[in-house]
Formats: sequence, C-alpha cells, structure tokens
Amino acid sequence: MVLRRLMGVMLGTMLGAVLVWPGLAACSQEPVIPRVAPRAANTLVMLPDGSTAHVELATTEAERDYGLMGRTSLPQGRGMLFVHDAPGRYSYWMYHCRIALDILWMDAGHRIVEISADTPPCRGKAASCPSYGGHETSLYVLELPAGSVKAHHLAVGQVVRFELGE
Repeated sequence: MVLRRLMGVMLGTMLGAVLVWPGLAACSQEPVIPRVAPRAANTLVMLPDGSTAHVELATTEAERDYGLMGRTSLPQGRGMLFVHDAPGRYSYWMYHCRIALDILWMDAGHRIVEISADTPPCRGKAASCPSYGGHETSLYVLELPAGSVKAHHLAVGQVVRFELGE
C-alpha cells in the first residue's frame, strides 16, 4: 500500500513536471502578437503649429498591442492615435517596429505631457527592447514619423486637437 502510494506520488510529480515543462519552454520564446488590420486613416489631428496629420485609430487592446508593427515606412502627415480606456501611465516599446517614430503622450484634454522623439526601432528579441514613456498620466498616445517633433516644434504643454467619433 505504501509502495503504491509512493508510486502514485512519483507518477503525479513526473506528470506535473511534464505538464509544466511546455510552459517553462514558452517563457523563453518571443511573444506572439496577432496581426490586426489597420483602420483607415480617417481621423484628422491638428498639431499646435496648424499642420494636420491623418491618423489610424487604435482603440481596442489588440489594435494597441499591434500598433505600427511591421511597417516599413510612415509618410509625413500620417500616424496612429492610441486611445486608452482610462487615464494611466502607459509605456510603449518598439518590438517588431521597423521605423523610428516620435511618440507623444497626451492627457484627457489632449495636452502633451511627455515626448519621446526619434524613438528607434527594436531589431532584437523582445527582452532586449526598451520601454519608452509612461512617466506621466495620459489617455492618448500619438505616434508620428520620426522628425515630426522637431519639424513642428512640439513641446510638453501644447495641445493637439482631434475629435473622436462615438
């Protein structure tokens, strides 16, 4: 009886190790982020200098996760506006992003609260990709082509104008 119980414990332990092992292996793999079809760039944002950009909206978690991954270019006057569900401190990373971007964090009043200019793409593994921003509370994050901050003299405290449809 004791031997049978001991064998059962050993078998259970071995089975548990086998069931846990794939999970351990998965920890070392790169994250899989499902591709999400981009929304049409039909939202217009007006920068403080009066110039405009047509932006795609990322309003769902899946859209925000995928963002501009895989893009090989982003023309001037284009971008992506990330709309979060609630104000928070949101850091961004450039995993699988192939182009440099300017990233602007804005509060609920569309006021720029943080900027990461000329943010480089991450060409390495996920673990090697640094995070940017997330030091200030924001509700919106705007990604524009690298060089936009300099070209449009964007600064913390300025307001970006845009309207979101319901």
